[in-house]
Amino acid sequence: MLTKFEARSSRVKAVALHNSATWVLCGLHNGAVQIWDYRMSTCVDTYTEHVGAVRGADFHVNQPLFVTGGDDYTVKVWNYKLRRCLFTMTGHMDYVRTTFFHHEQPWIVSCSDDFTIRIWNWQSRKSIACLPGHNHYVMCAQFHPFSDLVVSGSLDKTIRVWDISALRHRKEEVGITQDLLGTTDVVVRYELEGHEKGINWVAFHACGDLLLSAADDRTVRLWTMSGTSCYISRTFTGHTSNVCCAIFYRNDYLVSCAEDRTIRVVHMSSGVMVQTFRREVERYWIMASDPARNLIAIGHDAGLQVFKLTRERPAFAVHNTTQLYYTCQNKLNVYNFENEEVTSCAVTYQFYPPTSLACCPTTGGVMLSYASGGAQLEWIPKPLATRSCNVEVTVKGFDGVFFGGHKVAYVDANGKMCIQNVSKAGGKPQQTDMSCSRILAGPVGCVLCQSDDKILLYQVAQRGTVAEATLPGVRYAVWDKDFAKVALITKNTVTVMTKRLKLIASVAESSARIKSAVFDETRDVMYFTTSNHLKYCYLRNGESSTISTLKNVVYLVRAVGDTIYVLTRDGRVLRKELDNAELNFKLKLQQQSYRDLIRIIQQGKLKGQALVGYLHKHGHSEIALHFVSDPLTRFNLAIECGAIDIAKATATELNQPAIWRRLADTATRFGDIQLAQFASAKAGNYYSSGLLALLTGNTASLANLVSATRDDHFKLHYGLFVDDAKQRVDILCKSNQLPLAYVTAKSHNLEEMAAQVLEQMEPEVATRVQRQKFRPALKQQSVEPSTENWPMLQVEESVFARLLKEPGHLDAIAQPELDEDVAAGAGWDDEDDEDALLDGAGEAAVDEATLPENGEKGGGWDDDLDIDVSAALEDARCTGASSNGYIVPREHPPITQAWADAYTLPAFHVAAGSFASALRLLQRQIGLTDPTPLRPYMMQLWAAVNGCRPGPYGLSLVFAVSAQPPDSEIEARHTPALPDYMPVLADKLRAGYQLFVDGKFAEALDVFRSILHLCVMTVVKDEQQKATLREIMAVAPEYARALALQLQLRTLSASSTESLQLALYFTHFRLHRAHLTLALSQAMSKAYKQKNIKMAADVARRLLEQDPPQNKAQQAAAIVAEAERNPTNSVQVDYDERNPFVMCSVSYKPLYKGVVNPVRCSYCLSPADPSYKEALCPVCRIAKIGVDCAGLANRI
Repeated sequence: MLTKFEARSSRVKAVALHNSATWVLCGLHNGAVQIWDYRMSTCVDTYTEHVGAVRGADFHVNQPLFVTGGDDYTVKVWNYKLRRCLFTMTGHMDYVRTTFFHHEQPWIVSCSDDFTIRIWNWQSRKSIACLPGHNHYVMCAQFHPFSDLVVSGSLDKTIRVWDISALRHRKEEVGITQDLLGTTDVVVRYELEGHEKGINWVAFHACGDLLLSAADDRTVRLWTMSGTSCYISRTFTGHTSNVCCAIFYRNDYLVSCAEDRTIRVVHMSSGVMVQTFRREVERYWIMASDPARNLIAIGHDAGLQVFKLTRERPAFAVHNTTQLYYTCQNKLNVYNFENEEVTSCAVTYQFYPPTSLACCPTTGGVMLSYASGGAQLEWIPKPLATRSCNVEVTVKGFDGVFFGGHKVAYVDANGKMCIQNVSKAGGKPQQTDMSCSRILAGPVGCVLCQSDDKILLYQVAQRGTVAEATLPGVRYAVWDKDFAKVALITKNTVTVMTKRLKLIASVAESSARIKSAVFDETRDVMYFTTSNHLKYCYLRNGESSTISTLKNVVYLVRAVGDTIYVLTRDGRVLRKELDNAELNFKLKLQQQSYRDLIRIIQQGKLKGQALVGYLHKHGHSEIALHFVSDPLTRFNLAIECGAIDIAKATATELNQPAIWRRLADTATRFGDIQLAQFASAKAGNYYSSGLLALLTGNTASLANLVSATRDDHFKLHYGLFVDDAKQRVDILCKSNQLPLAYVTAKSHNLEEMAAQVLEQMEPEVATRVQRQKFRPALKQQSVEPSTENWPMLQVEESVFARLLKEPGHLDAIAQPELDEDVAAGAGWDDEDDEDALLDGAGEAAVDEATLPENGEKGGGWDDDLDIDVSAALEDARCTGASSNGYIVPREHPPITQAWADAYTLPAFHVAAGSFASALRLLQRQIGLTDPTPLRPYMMQLWAAVNGCRPGPYGLSLVFAVSAQPPDSEIEARHTPALPDYMPVLADKLRAGYQLFVDGKFAEALDVFRSILHLCVMTVVKDEQQKATLREIMAVAPEYARALALQLQLRTLSASSTESLQLALYFTHFRLHRAHLTLALSQAMSKAYKQKNIKMAADVARRLLEQDPPQNKAQQAAAIVAEAERNPTNSVQVDYDERNPFVMCSVSYKPLYKGVVNPVRCSYCLSPADPSYKEALCPVCRIAKIGVDCAGLANRI
């Protein structure tokens, strides 16, 4: 048992695993419901609305819902996104035992101690069927995985299988009598007896033909359903107490738990018990499984446990960097890295797969290590000699590794290292004095041993330790190809060491387990994977970062540059090309390859603040400037690296006083006095600007500054340096310092101003002031201003800065990129000549004025076109005279005919000019009815191909002109050069989006229809283009349908009920988030204006989930708040958001799921009511509705 998560709580009576999130739902005996994230070991939510034990719990397959049932006789449906109970359904009259969602229908099945099973519709929130019949507590009821069946098990010792197919077609609601006494349209198909005591659990197999039952008679029985009969096929015993639950596991196994505190794993076919797990005290009560993740969740008396029965990691090893040996599903596979071929052979069947695999370095033999079910090693000398691998030697032990030739070191049952030569039949193992818990591969003659908290490098020949390091819990060891470095992998760390176990680098992951690691064979880089990320570590400085997110767990097996090979859990080897722009950038930065750095910057693949922080941290702020668009960040980097011009430009853009002050201080340090004065003035710091003007002797600038400011204190002090006596006198007068003003005026011979000041004084003060003797002010000496910036030492620019300033350097660097683009364009022109669409001619077109008269050839054709045929004609005459007659040579068909004969692509037929056959193909493939809208696109395609096609003697012709190639060769090697419509479709899609946002709905509808029409003539070359085209063909009809409904809405009165109804329907199209925000805003506004407050609040809540703009969010929050106070609707509207539906493309009416099965357009797949079958589709306007077709052929 591999325990992934364990939580301590009250007794757990119900568990369920989410199908996509790493969540487990549990119902506790104390009435609480909890959601745990078993990957992060955290509790997501707790709900406490049940009174009494919660015995049933289940997640919905694709909705954010879960259902619970408990001892309070209720069934509750919850929304874990809203984190609250949506509604409670009542009807049971005793404890509710289990609750399960249906896989398709909006149904819930529940069973109770009131002897009944109930089926509920969670959309209408009503009971749709009551199934009485059992005469004791019904302990379990579940839906069939794909048929309309329900199985139930009761303490009356019987199992019943119910046929509920009539519920799909029921149109009337159940009356009170039927609800209490049972419905007549649900019948019992099988009633099974065989258990000696009450039944606690029943479940269907995924295949549908088998079901199991677990009962108090300590047995688990397997039943087989066959037509009209159902019989016991096998009975499993072994438990010593009541069996509480049992589930199917991996199709071939049964897992059961009982009150005897054990879990038993049994093989269904053979009945052999594979494994038993036991707890000391706690009893097991309930189980649930997730087949996709190989997980089992189980509830016991003291809490919850999530575990795996077997390892999912395949055992693998790389042999001589050319082959990969790995095991999967009881097979030994060998993958060849050169030709990517896989060969396989069967190994001995085991429930537990091998934990490790080792390859003999000389012969390629394989040693498999099994750690569970009796540890043993199996030696397979010739793994691919036959279909079944022959095991020659079996050894009791585990962790076997080769250290030279056929010599193997392994750990025996006593924890001692043993050595054995497996090439000798009957060779005896030699036990050493080395005690260890694990053995890992090492260099030739050595192995790595895990002993307590140390890892040891043990040399086998000398029987001694060569090196050691403190590192506990090492699980795997990965060496580079030269055995110079080793990566030691623990649960959450990767430690890279030298051959002598000296530390090189270490990487730790706090929240994820490290799964694998591999060294790059060409660089000092190590790649490693966690549960959900692919990462790298640069070994020279120990830096690590994330490359990409992984959907599934993979294991790295080899890395060569940007190419990696990974092994999946299902045994597939994948070759991936990584987009390592960030890693390559950092490597070039460490190598100081600045020209390559500039080229990477030119490509524009690197973005994000993390890279900016990295460059800033490592002292490359001038490089970081090229990745920053935020003005504030750009200003800070420019200040740090001394880029004054960039700092000034960003300061002007920001225009904040604090920014200008920082720029002034920096400019002062750099001696740029003019910029410092300018920045100080912008910041309003007149003192700093005045001080700089004073220090540089720039009195004119100081005078302007003094006159411009309104600060009298500044004017008085700095006015002393500009000799403006009149201004000082005025300031002193304003400050009521009249004696000082009088003295200042007299000292500067300002008699008129002195007299005016004297009149304002009191008589006594004036008398005392006049008695004073005044000396004339000293004449201020003239100063020669220094307006130039201060001289600074010439600092050598960085190499990066010099390269950026080289004339034409960026163009030269970009030239290889341009050359690649031109080459790619030429390659596309052979297949997709777009010039023909744009210019009508292209490069191959020839102007009539340049053609030679009378068919005269140019000089360049002399050697190629002059053929001496006189001798040939003479021979022909002689041959004709001697033969029976002249034989006319057979005329070969044109090459274009091969396009129509060899391919079923309509675009190829159009290119060949065979329009009739193209229309016939389209009629069979997409149900073409009206070809008129396709006419301009067909003519464009034909002109593009034939307008630029070379003549019969053109150099681009792939066949020799002297002989006609065979038809098979034409078909295999020649295809028309079609235009590449993918960029055109992308541009049209963007234009349609913009028109949608601008509210030009009619124009937008025409654009999306034109996209559908152009897709008919589009041909793709690979799976990536095919996937992109499929996405476009899915988006275009959805938007076209939405826009058609919006145009219909515009024809109605804004205050009408129909207008509100269509606005609500408009929000259920699959639109992009920004466009859906507009639709929801429109519907919310219409509902609110028509006083449907509750309906407007429902739309507002959906709007808030889309993260709308602030003003829309405020409006939506206000409407939700008002609905809490007044949840009313004034107008009745035919709209039910809880019932899934699609819109009819013809009538604009909803088609509810489970009520109407819509028919679809044979081309654009737009849904419609079945009454419109075989009508022209109003969305694409070229195909019929409800016609079965083969599908458009567009892949070369």
